Amino acid sequence: MEKPIRFGIGVFVFIFNKDFSKVLLIKRNETKRNKYGFTWGTPGGVLEFREYSIDGAIRETMEETGVQLKRSAVKQLEIKELPNFRDAVHGFAFKYGAILDEKTKITINEESEGYQWFDLNNLPEDRTLDDDILAMAKIAKEKFKK
Repeated sequence: MEKPIRFGIGVFVFIFNKDFSKVLLIKRNETKRNKYGFTWGTPGGVLEFREYSIDGAIRETMEETGVQLKRSAVKQLEIKELPNFRDAVHGFAFKYGAILDEKTKITINEESEGYQWFDLNNLPEDRTLDDDILAMAKIAKEKFKK
C-alpha cells in the first residue's frame, strides 16, 4: 500500500549584510545535523497552521537568532516547490530576504550551536543543499534596491 502524500511548508530567511557581501548562517546542533544531514543553514522552519508565510519567517528568525525583523523589512525572494522533499512529502519552501547590520546581537536557541557571517565567496560546504545562497543574494540585491 502506498503511503499517503503529505504536504510540508517551510519558511527560510536569507539574512545579508548591508552590502550583500555576507550571509548569516546558523550552525545546527547535533540532533538537527543528524536529522537533516547538514551543519549550516539559514534561519527557518515549518509554517504553523493559519500563519502567513512572512509571519512564519519572522517568527523563525526571532526564535533562532533573537532578532525581531519588521514585516516591512522582509522581502519574498522565491517560492520553491519540492515534490520529492522526503519520503511521501510534497514540500514548498517560501524564501525571504532581509538585511541586518553585522554588529547586531545574535542570540541562538537550543536548536543551534553557533552562527557566523560568511563571505559569499567563501561559503561552507556543509550547508543545506536547497539554499542557493548566491542566487538568493542576487535576487535580494535587486529587490532591496527598489
